[in-house]
Amino acid sequence: MNNPGLITMWLGLVAICISSICYGALCFKKESIATRSAARLSFIAFAVLATIASILLMHFILNHDFRYSYVAEYSSRDLPLQYLISSFWAGQEGSFLLWVLLGSWLGILLMFKARDMEPHVMLVYNLNNIFLAILLIKQSPFRMLSFFPPDGQGLNMLLQDPWMVIHPPVVFLGYAAFAVPFAYAIAALWRREYDGWIKPAMPWTIFAFVSLGAGIIIGGYWSYKVLGWGGYWGWDPVENASLLPWLAGIALMHGMILQQMRRKLCKTNFVLAAFSFILVIYCTFLTRSGVLSDFSVHSFVDLGITGWLVLFMFAFLAISLVLFIVRAKEIPVSEKGNNMSYFSREFGFIAVVIILCLSTVIIGLGTSAPLITRVLEKASKVSTEFYVDTNLPLGILMLFLLGFVPLMAWGKNSFSGLAPKLAWTLIGAIASGVITLVNGYPGMGVLLLSLFAGAAVGMNLFLAQRLIRKRIIISSAAIAHLGVGLMFLGIVSSSAYDRSEKVLLAQGDLRNAMGYEMKFQGPRFSREGKGVRLHLPLDVKKEGGQFIARPDIFSERGRDGQIKRFSHPHIRRGLISDLYISPVDFDPGDMQRDQGSHLHLTKGQKAGFHDYEFTFIGFDVSGMMGRKAAQDMKVGADIIVSYKGAEPINLKPMMIPGKEDDPLSRVRLPGPEDAFLTLVGIDAGTKTVTLVYQGREPAAKKQEKIPALIAEVSIKPGMTILWLGTFLILVGGVIGIVRRLPK
Repeated sequence: MNNPGLITMWLGLVAICISSICYGALCFKKESIATRSAARLSFIAFAVLATIASILLMHFILNHDFRYSYVAEYSSRDLPLQYLISSFWAGQEGSFLLWVLLGSWLGILLMFKARDMEPHVMLVYNLNNIFLAILLIKQSPFRMLSFFPPDGQGLNMLLQDPWMVIHPPVVFLGYAAFAVPFAYAIAALWRREYDGWIKPAMPWTIFAFVSLGAGIIIGGYWSYKVLGWGGYWGWDPVENASLLPWLAGIALMHGMILQQMRRKLCKTNFVLAAFSFILVIYCTFLTRSGVLSDFSVHSFVDLGITGWLVLFMFAFLAISLVLFIVRAKEIPVSEKGNNMSYFSREFGFIAVVIILCLSTVIIGLGTSAPLITRVLEKASKVSTEFYVDTNLPLGILMLFLLGFVPLMAWGKNSFSGLAPKLAWTLIGAIASGVITLVNGYPGMGVLLLSLFAGAAVGMNLFLAQRLIRKRIIISSAAIAHLGVGLMFLGIVSSSAYDRSEKVLLAQGDLRNAMGYEMKFQGPRFSREGKGVRLHLPLDVKKEGGQFIARPDIFSERGRDGQIKRFSHPHIRRGLISDLYISPVDFDPGDMQRDQGSHLHLTKGQKAGFHDYEFTFIGFDVSGMMGRKAAQDMKVGADIIVSYKGAEPINLKPMMIPGKEDDPLSRVRLPGPEDAFLTLVGIDAGTKTVTLVYQGREPAAKKQEKIPALIAEVSIKPGMTILWLGTFLILVGGVIGIVRRLPK
């Protein structure tokens, strides 16, 4: 078998199975140094083999080895290095390999950190890797083609963005990390150590929260920056697929803190650990099975692994349920549970866990609507209003709790003792409410969200600066909660007070939009990869300041043969608000040319030019027949030409690659004796030709329609606050990891 990648993956599956057998022996028998060494070495071998397989795939991509279908489907010769690298995880097979790679690296660290729980933790962790390895062999990125295409299909233009180079690895790092607290929880149930797993699992849980959260935030920023629709979160089912385990993970994190500090939620935390991990598998099933292919632009098509994903999910669900049911009566319940005060930090934690779980279930039901309705009737999805309306009251309750619960002590509290500490909470709420109402009444729900977000910001800002002065490592929760408050303020500002206006900008005309004077300079074209980018520069002025905005529209032929257009906005960032200019449509007028007398025609296109009408029928490859040397090959364009409505004639200008000035590329046009048409460019990928007209201008030219751009100009307040809030959430998480690391 001449397929080193596939051989490596099979060897990796064998290695992880050997590691699992050895760890299983340690779980059921006495400690054996030889068995433990064999288990560790075979897992390290699995990690090394996963690394080798990944290096091989990257090698094939960078060297344009199109014998491999995955390389041919997701890369091409014209891609820059950074996007060749991101081709690795552009498709399902490569992203699963990335998942296995990251999981194997985390596993090596876990193996040496689990200590006496190592055999049980690693056995459960290995089961996850076995399933993923089977999926990789079932749908391999090393499947070979029976022929060697000269070039690949390339990377989706939407993915050709620096943020999308790092977004998938960060998301899959989070997915891989969520397997660790699950492994600890199952191992704890197995070993009857119902409290001992919390401390070693806590840093891993926070790490999973930070990494997956970073991936979600990067995805939102990419959406805002690249897609041109003006938003950062659209409740798309695939967007929700990463949000669901993240929310469950946050609930788990709070539950673990409560168990560690007050020995509460012991049973709940086992459920949450299993819930967050199984949601990773379930959401992978939703996005990779083709179920959402008609409802999300991000969804993958079914590659035949749906059954395996379902088996994967139900296997871990069965393991979790059986162990939990068997051990449920043994799991201790806090003696003080029945006497817990409703005005206490403990109750606040429990309320937050309930709110997060409710949000997860509601969003999960909405995301699963295409699957649920497919069983009952015709498949359909819920509207974005469903998510907003159901989560708004939950968000208000959560922010209300963040406004005072972190100030509480464990145990019973008194309002008289807490009231003097709430000054910053009131200041934040009042400031936020006033600013909100000054900009217009947004409705009671949004006003309450703004008030409590301001309260959370005020209180946690006060708490964070006080804790940082004492010791920065104990400020993690305050910083993260401050970030949550700021994020919600940014959401309120950018959603409720977003103002936009569509404007028609004819070339050379000056127009006013949203208080800015704008002048469309005119279109410019550039060839990029297998598509064409239409640059739409605008001169923008306001109050003496000016700059050039550069929105654009990229067009390329999709794999289905249809022309696809992607609009990219220009964003002028400001401290208070962003100016967001997104191209909606472009009218070329009577322009069939972009430079002098150049004409760009797509196959089947008919274009009028001066007194002529040109129709590009297709390529003439008869000049290639029987040619042995590349320099002798001739490729022509089959052009139908009509002069002043007369009987059309067929012309076939030819072109020899490397000899664009060859006389055969120039043909005489009907009509004036000095009128010629020259073939100067061919793009087989987009089925376009570039022609040059040479001749006299017509005596009476009709009035040409001027090119015009339709743009949507928006003012988006609060975006800086929103991104600052998300950054602080991650900073607080990172500090939390350091704080919880075992000493």
